[in-house]
Amino acid sequence: MIFNCHAKAFPPPKIYGVEWDWTSSGPTRGVRTDDAVGLADPNPAVNNGSGSSPFDNLYPWSEMIREDRTGGVMVKEPKYWYKWIKSGKKLKLQIADGPVAGFHVDSVNMDRGDGLGELDCSYIGRYHCASGTYKSETNKAQQVNITRSTARTNIHNLGSHIWQMDFAQFWYVGMLFLVEFADWNGEPIGRGCSASGSKENNGRTDAMRYHTGTTAANRDTYGFTQYRNIEGWWDNVYDWMDGCYYNNYGLNVIKNPAQFSDNANGVLVGEPVGGYPSDFALPTQSGLEWALYPSAAAGSTTTYVPDYWDFSGGYPGLRHGGDYSQRQDRGPFYINFSSASFASSSIGCRLQERPPKA
Repeated sequence: MIFNCHAKAFPPPKIYGVEWDWTSSGPTRGVRTDDAVGLADPNPAVNNGSGSSPFDNLYPWSEMIREDRTGGVMVKEPKYWYKWIKSGKKLKLQIADGPVAGFHVDSVNMDRGDGLGELDCSYIGRYHCASGTYKSETNKAQQVNITRSTARTNIHNLGSHIWQMDFAQFWYVGMLFLVEFADWNGEPIGRGCSASGSKENNGRTDAMRYHTGTTAANRDTYGFTQYRNIEGWWDNVYDWMDGCYYNNYGLNVIKNPAQFSDNANGVLVGEPVGGYPSDFALPTQSGLEWALYPSAAAGSTTTYVPDYWDFSGGYPGLRHGGDYSQRQDRGPFYINFSSASFASSSIGCRLQERPPKA
């Protein structure tokens, strides 16, 4: 098989940043910094229409394209470099299109200890896994009523470099969204969940003429959404999220996909504060600088981070996003927990691929 991930030629690197100052209030929106200063807000599609973004021609956003691969319809995830900075109640995120001193390779394409080294690109499923095949396929019902471990096994059966979506993917996509939209709120794209209040087949955004937007008539109503060709990041069904688990000590993160587990092999990064996040802790463990978790929860559906992030040490299985229930506390940063044996008609799964370099 020929892989088509190509290294990007660098200098001079461009840095795109966003900063939130939560010293005296809790805006979801931040202020653009560095080379992002002066860039307009994106204009995602509404009602499957057209859209635009000043990031459309900027790497890495520009290379998030659809490709047909072994696991189905995938979205390419190019390597980028990032840096989080925290000073008091100020939180800043920077993304660079090339190596910069003090920056780290993104959470997905970094050397994850699986023998592949640092990658130039990876892939995420465009759709939730389809029922019966576990592939990323359109016009199919989602695979639901499975435990996280069952999803893990069946997804990996598709190929030696195919794994279940994980916490690293959550932050890879999340960091790109944060810098592009300068906002913790996913509603500038759309409320997601479901247009009908019921679960519907994959592919509801296929008719959209732009890679980001909502099927709804306006952003203040519920519909099906996509971000950079990734459909349903916070709608239709939740996705089980691998590479992490809760225990009585807090959040544990697993870098190496070959070691994914419901209760072992993780590195403890800290104990999340459950609720609507109003501040984050930056992990100090090497290679996990991306794995932020809430250190305070004084927010709401309109302030700070308007997506609920729950924690309980007795429930190791994490899921993210949203389901078909029309609720505003669901979104790109929503996280909840379940027991290892839990399965539900509202929880599905999503695959990722880590192709070796050619």
